[in-house]
Amino acid sequence: MTPELFAENCASFGLNLSKEQLEKFSLYAALLKEWNEKMNLTSITEEGEVFEKHFYDSALVLKSYSLRGRKVVDVGSGAGFPGVVLALLEPECEVYLIDATKKKFLFLEEVKTKLGLSNLHFIVGRVEDLPSYRESFDACISRGFASLRVFAEVGAPLIFVTGTLIAMKGSKADEEIAEAKNILRLLHLRLRQRFDEELPCGEKRVLLYYAKDERTPKRFPRRWDEIQRTKI
Repeated sequence: MTPELFAENCASFGLNLSKEQLEKFSLYAALLKEWNEKMNLTSITEEGEVFEKHFYDSALVLKSYSLRGRKVVDVGSGAGFPGVVLALLEPECEVYLIDATKKKFLFLEEVKTKLGLSNLHFIVGRVEDLPSYRESFDACISRGFASLRVFAEVGAPLIFVTGTLIAMKGSKADEEIAEAKNILRLLHLRLRQRFDEELPCGEKRVLLYYAKDERTPKRFPRRWDEIQRTKI
């Protein structure tokens, strides 16, 4: 996918990128390739694939959900997907990236500086060890961080009541939904919308938007090893 085609696809659902934004996406792709030679950020570094499988894939979140004026947290952000993309596409939102690997933030700090993203913020640590951020966000989002069952347990406590948990999934989405049925109920998360999408390359994407109807019980999230080991 060329940068121009990326812009056209975004425009098809109301995201009209400026020339400056598109140039910043090209710079982001270049920085990703440069830094990937120093540390393992992604297996996808060719510009066309970066625009399609990282940038456009991340942008799909905004096809049916507006972040304008909202405070959103991206859990397990890695190289910045979808968080950095969302911060660049929607300047009128505040995006926080949480990742346990401090080293990756060296890359993200340079991206923030060179792209001029004043609405982008970083939190280093495991989300279950950050009680001060409990119920601090309008939306919590994740792409490739963990299974829906695990993401829901660590993500739900971060959002306000009436907030939104957004899970970006692939071809195994239905398996993950079935596995997470009990924990979603205990966390008071209700599926509000589901969108099945397809990238131009043919890869399937499933976007799940859960509404938080009540406060998260204090017992959640459990310790990371327990979340991983014991299904509810």
